[in-house]
Order: sequence, then structure tokens, then C-alpha cells
Amino acid sequence: MKKLETEIIGYLKDMFSQGNMPKRVIISFISIIIMGLGISLFSVSGFGVDPFTSMNMNIASAFGIGFGTYQLIVNAAILLYVILIAHRGLVGIGTVFNMIGCGYACEFFQSIFQPFVQNNYTLAVRIPLLLAGIVTLCFACSLFFTANIGVGPYDALGFMLSRKTKLPHKWVRIITDVTVILIGLIISGGMTAVFSGDFSEIRNIGIGTIITAFCMGPLINLFNKTVSSKILNRNYEKIGKEVAVFLIKGACLKNAKPIAANPEMDLYSNPYSILK
Repeated sequence: MKKLETEIIGYLKDMFSQGNMPKRVIISFISIIIMGLGISLFSVSGFGVDPFTSMNMNIASAFGIGFGTYQLIVNAAILLYVILIAHRGLVGIGTVFNMIGCGYACEFFQSIFQPFVQNNYTLAVRIPLLLAGIVTLCFACSLFFTANIGVGPYDALGFMLSRKTKLPHKWVRIITDVTVILIGLIISGGMTAVFSGDFSEIRNIGIGTIITAFCMGPLINLFNKTVSSKILNRNYEKIGKEVAVFLIKGACLKNAKPIAANPEMDLYSNPYSILK
């Protein structure tokens, strides 16, 4: 119990000793709402969603559970594992926003868009929805990463596995993405559809899934440099290439040298120190 109390105090010290915190909390919260909007646009386009969402939507549908509720349960389970095993620097209030808000925001926006799309489900409607989903989701991810007050539970799991296995994060992410897609396919019965050649029965997987898994990085980096960094008045050009490096090294530094005792180690005010 004493250890848990110490960890909670550590979280709070790490969180509120960093610069520009109120603005970053607000931006992180807003980014989750926009993220839910982007995922809902992906979903109603019918071209598939990101791998983790794909698994959660397929399993939630198979068990008759609301997507928001199921995603909250899965995220909570992953988060508990990360807290018990990994360093606390990966987790913050942004993690909580992501865990609770993303699924429900997606459900809310999807309930608004779906009736309109059903009446006009043509490529002329679906392709713009897909493109709007890509831009919206990348913008939301950029805001969330730039706020830097915790990563999503699924992202934290990838960072932790990369650290444990010594594999580059990009390869770990590909492995985890493929794994969650397969889990969703198996539980939802989609794998049977694949082997039978009836691809029309596969749900929440398509070109959108491939785009989110492999092609979103450059657009997120563009938003980092042109929009998000300006909102928070920070130049992220040097770390835009791989935000994961910034987050992992930042988490390790915060644990090794608490910011409360070492104000000069505030990574938010001097992010480039970890890359030298």
C-alpha cells in the first residue's frame, strides 16, 4: 500500500511540475474528442479503422457490447499491466483521457454520421469520409503527442515491449498491430470468411487499416511542425521523426531524476537534451 501511495505522489509531482500544464491538459482532452471524430469517420467510410480499434470493434460486436465500454475495459486492463510492469513516465492524465474518452467519442460521432451515410453509401461519399478521417485522426494524434502528458494504453504497451525485447519500436508496433487484427478476426468469425473467400463478411478492416498502420507518420509530423508546436509554442522539428523516442527517454529520465528535485531536467522546456 505504501508503494502504491508513493507511485501516486510521483505521478502527481511529475505531472504538475512540468511547464504550461493547464493548457496541455485542455489540448490533450480536446485531442481525444477529435480523435474519436476521426475514428468515426474512418468507421462509417467502410474502409476499415486502425488495428487496435478494429480488434475492439470486432470483439465488442461479437459479444454484443458497446464499443466505448469494451474499449474502456481493454484499455484499463492494458493500463494496469503497464503500471505494474513499466515506468510511470509513460502514464499521465492524457492516458486516462485516451482510455475513457476515445471509444465513447467515436460511438457518439458514429451515431450521428451513420444514418446519413446509410442513405448514400457510394464511393463518392465514402472516399471523402476516408480522407477526412485520415486528416482528422493525424491532427488529433499530433495534438495528443505534443501535449505530452501520457500516452494511450495501447501505445504504452508497444513502448514497453520495445524496451523489454530490445526491438525497434516501429517493428514492435507492426507486430502488435498484426496481432490485434488477427485476434479481432478470429473472435468475430472474420478469419473463417477469409478462408472461405467471402471478404464481404470482414468488418472494420480495409485500406483504412493499412493507412493507419503504415502511412500516418509523415502527416502527423507535418501537423507537429505546422500546427501543434505553434499552439504550445514549442519547436518539435528535431523529434518529429520519432515521437516514441522522446516519450520513452523522457519517461526514463523522469524516473531516474525526479523533476521536483531537478527542475532543469524538465523535458518539456528542453526536449532536445535527451537526443544529444
